[in-house]
Amino acid sequence: ARACLALCCANVAQAFFEELFGGGGNVHFEMGGGHHAPPPPEWPAGVSDEASKSMSWLKGTEWAWNNGDFNLKLQRDGDFEAPIQQCRRGSCKWTAENGKLYLAVGDAGIFELDAPDSKPASLKGQRLKGHSRRNPRERLTLTFQKIYDHEAQDLDKDLYEVLGIPEDSDDATIKKVYRKLSIKYHPDKNPDEASKAKFAEIRDAYEILNDPDKKILYDTGGMSAVKDSEHGKIQTTSDVNAEIEVSLEDLYLSREFNANVQRGVVCRGCRKHPDSPNCAGCKRCKDQVKVVQVQMGPFLTQQEQKVPSKERCKVIDAGLEVHVEKGMREGDVITFPRMAEERPGMMPGSVMLKLKVKKHNAFVRRDNDLHMGMKISLRESLLGWSRTITHMDGHTVEITQKDVTKHLQVVKVKSEGMPLRDDPATFGDLHVKVDVEFPKQLTAAQKAAIAEVFPEGGRTDL
Repeated sequence: ARACLALCCANVAQAFFEELFGGGGNVHFEMGGGHHAPPPPEWPAGVSDEASKSMSWLKGTEWAWNNGDFNLKLQRDGDFEAPIQQCRRGSCKWTAENGKLYLAVGDAGIFELDAPDSKPASLKGQRLKGHSRRNPRERLTLTFQKIYDHEAQDLDKDLYEVLGIPEDSDDATIKKVYRKLSIKYHPDKNPDEASKAKFAEIRDAYEILNDPDKKILYDTGGMSAVKDSEHGKIQTTSDVNAEIEVSLEDLYLSREFNANVQRGVVCRGCRKHPDSPNCAGCKRCKDQVKVVQVQMGPFLTQQEQKVPSKERCKVIDAGLEVHVEKGMREGDVITFPRMAEERPGMMPGSVMLKLKVKKHNAFVRRDNDLHMGMKISLRESLLGWSRTITHMDGHTVEITQKDVTKHLQVVKVKSEGMPLRDDPATFGDLHVKVDVEFPKQLTAAQKAAIAEVFPEGGRTDL
């Protein structure tokens, strides 16, 4: 009896929801937990799976299905949300172009509705009417309820188009054009509402393109990536770590040079204009990770799935302007933010170059001091000596000792070491270790002379 009751309830529910789809018997509506996701929608020939720019006003809107028995939400990513089994398995999709809205409802098929090709002046009371493409007698009416995602409608905005500049414009061009347009449309000169709106649009575009982080996100992932970053939902690609060899002279004098690194970049605009000359060598980017809702038996869960990217990418040799500062040390890292691999909708990581110092033929660095060795004769160690050292920048250092110098004695010269990184005008010290070279043998006359100077048993106090 219980089994019969459950079956009857299921049949009633199925009949009820089939009626919502227009009452036709050809539409099968699933209430239970299926295990196999239906195949992706097959849109009519020539229809893109992405809503056209003019019809992006549909993103983030909520509509009542037929007599208002349930609502559906047109999401920014091309899915739509509704309290039906097909949508829980991620198979409810939508797209729009040329005054048509297309809804793919899993195995219920595709519905085609007439819709304004541009945003109406008012959405209140707006109705979209259409039918099932499988069975045109199955009619469908969507009635506007509200905008539930106000940010979604700005996602297709072209910020470069707002400023009237090419997509590859440099920072100086962006700033110059912004200043010109902001003066032209400033509310103080143009009190009308249209100019105020244009000024706000220009200001908002510049705020993104003038911010390095937001600009790279916009260039690689559009406004959607910018909005995600504002909500803390953005991911970052991996950093690139490498070593770069420098000389001690580079650390003493500073040095600037160019280095190249291979990196993947997103080809901006190539998804929409693949035949552009700028898109030569561009291929489909790596798969993207997307969080989707999946029905597993009676439970609804979220899973990460790899989905094919719609963007195009290529590998380039990117130039890095390396600036080695005075006083840097081995192991110091020079960081180049946002210069690692680009991926759509992700913040590029950093390229991090770790300094490796080549061995110097005269100096050894320890902290901020320099150390070197010097050889003198036994005669010089006893009678005094003088040496001239040529430093790494070419200036000379005079070292003079008038007193006796012991073997392996260290002579310190103030402020002739390495410059301090935080204060390049201040230097460490130079330490010179003296190696006294003793004669390998003495003549009889030399021995006699030494014996006369240093009598046996006498103190020398060397």
